[in-house]
Amino acid sequence: MWSLTRLRQHQACTRLRDSLEDAAGAAVLSADQKDHLAQCAECQAVADDMLMSRAIFRDVPASATLPGPWFAPRVMAAIAARESELRQSLEAWAAVPRFAARLTWISALALLLAGGWLYESPRAAQNTGNQTTVESLFDSAQSQALDDVLLPSTERAQ
Repeated sequence: MWSLTRLRQHQACTRLRDSLEDAAGAAVLSADQKDHLAQCAECQAVADDMLMSRAIFRDVPASATLPGPWFAPRVMAAIAARESELRQSLEAWAAVPRFAARLTWISALALLLAGGWLYESPRAAQNTGNQTTVESLFDSAQSQALDDVLLPSTERAQ
């Protein structure tokens, strides 16, 4: 809930800060505002910052703060150049997803065609009568010869 004293404190701080912005210093403040400034630490910090910034800007010559007649066109040209660089960069990167999508479809099609060709090629070799039969890795003549060499454990015991 809002506290009435907190609301009054906030309003007093706001009025004091507005007065400090408009006035040249703390000498122009009313007695209530001077009392508030003496009691409120936040307002003291704001007043010190305002006085410090005014002292800093007082030393800067007025001609240095005014921009030249071509300041705005130069700034706008620099902004336009930067925007065009960013736009070109974005356009270059915008082509990458399109290229990636096309490459994905082409790769999928190539894999599908290669898989189909590899799946069908052994069947074609077995169906032709002119060619010799394709030997399997699992049916070899050596495996039968090695089986004859092994003796069952009952024959060894005799």
